[in-house]
Amino acid sequence: MDTTDRTKAPPAAPAEGDPSGAAPPAKTKKKLVGPRAFKLLWDAHSVTGIVIGLGLFVIFFAGAFALYRGELHAWADPALRTTEVRLSADAVTTPLLAEHPPAQGTDLQVTYPIRERTYYFVRYETIEADSTRPVQAYVNASTGASFTPAVPNHVGRSMLSEMLYDLHFFGQAGMWGEILSGLAAVFFLFAVVSGLLIHWRKLPKDWHTFRPRARLRTALADAHNVLGLIGLPFTVMYAITGAFLALLVILLAPTVLVVFDGDTEALEATLSGFEMPPHEPTGAAAQMLSFEDIEEAVPASWDGVVEMTSIIVHGWGDEAAVAVVYGDVEHSLTQSPRAALSATTGEVLAANDPPTATALGGTTAVMTNLHYARLGSPLAKVLFFLLALATSAVILTGNVLWVLVRRPKDPRATPWLHRVLARLTVGVGCGLVAAVPLLFLTTAALPMDLPSLRIWEHVALFGGWAVLIAAAFFGPSPVWAARWQLALAGALSLIVPLANGLGTGAWPWVTAPLGQWAVFWVDVGFLLSAPILLWIAWRLSGEAHTLDRNAPPV
Repeated sequence: MDTTDRTKAPPAAPAEGDPSGAAPPAKTKKKLVGPRAFKLLWDAHSVTGIVIGLGLFVIFFAGAFALYRGELHAWADPALRTTEVRLSADAVTTPLLAEHPPAQGTDLQVTYPIRERTYYFVRYETIEADSTRPVQAYVNASTGASFTPAVPNHVGRSMLSEMLYDLHFFGQAGMWGEILSGLAAVFFLFAVVSGLLIHWRKLPKDWHTFRPRARLRTALADAHNVLGLIGLPFTVMYAITGAFLALLVILLAPTVLVVFDGDTEALEATLSGFEMPPHEPTGAAAQMLSFEDIEEAVPASWDGVVEMTSIIVHGWGDEAAVAVVYGDVEHSLTQSPRAALSATTGEVLAANDPPTATALGGTTAVMTNLHYARLGSPLAKVLFFLLALATSAVILTGNVLWVLVRRPKDPRATPWLHRVLARLTVGVGCGLVAAVPLLFLTTAALPMDLPSLRIWEHVALFGGWAVLIAAAFFGPSPVWAARWQLALAGALSLIVPLANGLGTGAWPWVTAPLGQWAVFWVDVGFLLSAPILLWIAWRLSGEAHTLDRNAPPV
């Protein structure tokens, strides 16, 4: 057995021809960048991470839920929960059109249940008291039951899913919020690249060094490094696609003005590779084809390859009515099939068949499908969900480590900005983790027909989050605040499936046999997250002294 001590390097042999017998100077490792560049990268990495860290945490944490936007619709509103039985478009639209006849010449849209969507969406205008009135109906794809939301352009009667989706890109602030999220994605990409350059030589070690049982500060640093490395391709992809999609309005504005002279329809034709044929109404009434007939009249190459996503009939009831059929090709990132047919004869007037994409249109399609995990396999969405949560943890632990590394031995000498940042990190991070299950509980507890349901949902998410942020500034220390907020998040997460089961009877053992997998996995997800959050809170309680150092209240 070799017992040689390998911890010490053997003495270097004397240089050949050196009369003194002295060893040559040891070679220093060549750094990837020079000392000055390294310091600049380190400072830039820290500053960009801290400045946009909390905003990026919100983007990624809410984005994890935004991936399941359709599933959350079904969980929030029992009227949208379906079984595996799917009615045809004619079966769900015929009663609705008979009750509210479409006005002649209106545009009638039918959106099909596809992928995570569990409902048909029907929109058109009807004549009522010598004037037109918009009709928007959501129809259960299994039962045919329909309802009209109180607020137009919102799915269902609950706004739970829409609120989390909008929060993902700060949509509550409108276009400016979307632009802000795009700029945050650009800075995030810079933070990722600079962090990669800083830790380049440590990557092999960091990849497999994770010590969850070590002291808490070490465990946080290991989690930051390991999760950051595992999710590196994901974070780079999301930074690029997020910046592209969020800033697309700014990127395309000069193109519309200069190249297309302000004609947005010409830009749309260029993006899709499909030019809409003329469809000016003639005023002559005509019988419309059924949706089944329109589906059968699409190009033969679509059969078995393309899944119908929506049909829009322009000029309903008119002799010149045109039905535009939109399709989806599974496992394709660029193909976006589209065809225009006569709504009276079924003649194909135009089609991008095969559905080829232009350079700009293909780029936009790839960015969109990658960003929303539309890769065909449900496992891809699960992987993206877990990586989004992991990235949220990387961002939050980065903020915590930044504060800990710069904390003086005497807590009274801690700069006030560091103290505020520590409290703010707890309130924004742990507070949002607790406010999300509070939102789900509010939706489950209140009746769907309650006129003020949307108001209470906003109060639960944003009001509860604001209270938790404020509460983080009180108490003996930030760790104390993080501990009880994470414990609260775990307790609320445990109650969510209980509230759903008691309120709607949708227990996991009931929804699984019915094929209501959207409802099943939302409940199971909260059940799985509850013990993790409670364990983290317990771990913080066990080693709070290693982080606090008896820090005085802020």
